[in-house]
Amino acid sequence: MTVAGLSREVTQNLEKGSWIRKLFDEGARLKKEFGADKVFDFSIGNPVAEPPETFKKALCEAAETGRHGYIQNQGLPEAREKVARFLSERFQTEISPRHTVMTVGAGGALNVALKSILNPEEEVILLSPYFAEYKAYVENYRGRPVICPLTDSFEIDIEAVKGAITPRTKGLIVNTPHNPTGTVLSQKNLNELGALLKEAEERNGQSIFILFDEPYSQLIYGEEQANPFQAYHRVILVSSFSKDLGFVNAPVMMQRAVAKMDDLSIDAEPYRKRRDLMVDILTEAGFEFEMPKGGFFVFPKSPIEDEVAFCMHAAQKYKLLIVPGSGFGKSGYFRLSFSVPSEQIRQSRDIFKALYQDFSS
Repeated sequence: MTVAGLSREVTQNLEKGSWIRKLFDEGARLKKEFGADKVFDFSIGNPVAEPPETFKKALCEAAETGRHGYIQNQGLPEAREKVARFLSERFQTEISPRHTVMTVGAGGALNVALKSILNPEEEVILLSPYFAEYKAYVENYRGRPVICPLTDSFEIDIEAVKGAITPRTKGLIVNTPHNPTGTVLSQKNLNELGALLKEAEERNGQSIFILFDEPYSQLIYGEEQANPFQAYHRVILVSSFSKDLGFVNAPVMMQRAVAKMDDLSIDAEPYRKRRDLMVDILTEAGFEFEMPKGGFFVFPKSPIEDEVAFCMHAAQKYKLLIVPGSGFGKSGYFRLSFSVPSEQIRQSRDIFKALYQDFSS
């Protein structure tokens, strides 16, 4: 794809991602031709559960009583106080409202954080596979992304991180529960990372930040979310209510609603049930994958090396939309979201079986 006037960097990114757009375009064509109910779309991680009734009530109250006007750049004091108290209780550490900023989603928070800490050519380590936009976020502020692989079970590879650290390292993005794999980091693994980064700080005389990205933190199934504040002393916590309360941005009305709520926690059970159903179907079909313990993604191995061809085959033959792992920096895998209607998951059982059998002989 070539568009006159675009920068070389944007043009290159568009070209690298052209096969993803081709898959999405194929999905749109299939839905138009056969009807959306005949297409099994597991490609997008779009929250499917309704937000709590308490949020809807608070939002209505905010609409009736909210005032029109500018607010403090960091956000409404009452919203920051509510979030700071919520996080302090979760992590058993004192988080001040003064150090809490309401941003336009987790993506906005990461961009603000990276702009705040990066000087040109300083490095940020990205753990592969990773959310595709991380690389662009770092490059937005003239930083340099350094790709470092996770282990085969998608934990932090401490030795690999050690080898990726240089005197220019300024940060490392940790995402748990993880997109695209659904894995949840252990406290032990995070503690090992913290000890390594502390040693590197002392050795290189350079501050290193953990940017702890946890927008799926309320969607954890029988596991404990690791506490970054126990593991390390220089943490920027990044989160979002988009996966649980049901909005992405932080306009003032949403902040007023957050401030009015008694409890910011939500029930993850609707997603856990979908996870269990999806896992059962994939296992029965024969796919290999790490058990997703949080979020709403699964990241199975492709039965063939070329996972892009595999995903295109799934779309064209079975009208099944899944996403190649190359878009997350990990070829040979594919991502699917179980944040879809339960009936869609149930109806996909025979399709996943047939898909796997196409490549099993």
